[in-house]
Amino acid sequence: MALYEDVVARLASLGFTVTATDTPDAAVTYSINRAEAFIKSQINRTEIPEGLYYTHIDMAVGLFLKDKKACGQLGAAFDFTAPAKSISEGDVSVTFAGAADGSLTPEARFDKMVDAFINPPQSVFAAFRRLKW
Repeated sequence: MALYEDVVARLASLGFTVTATDTPDAAVTYSINRAEAFIKSQINRTEIPEGLYYTHIDMAVGLFLKDKKACGQLGAAFDFTAPAKSISEGDVSVTFAGAADGSLTPEARFDKMVDAFINPPQSVFAAFRRLKW
């Protein structure tokens, strides 16, 4: 259960509180198992080495958050409203910050973070990979 608790703690550090609907038998455990299966397939081993422990945690967190976002269940933990870049009062003009001016929206930053969690660099796995015969 230490892995489950570390995943929950990592989620809490990112501002997401695991609720009663995300019990160990549900979404969090499912994400942990998905991450485990992916890592094992990448390194061709039956067990995950200790050196990939934190990669396992981050992958599980990324998968969990991606699923929650897809279902619209992130709640108030993450605010994806775009900040206003400029506001004019005469004839009312509002410009929102976005990709056009080189800055990322909050949702794009969130998606980028989740993608980095789910897809760590291949060099991370290369150190633990075994050849298939």
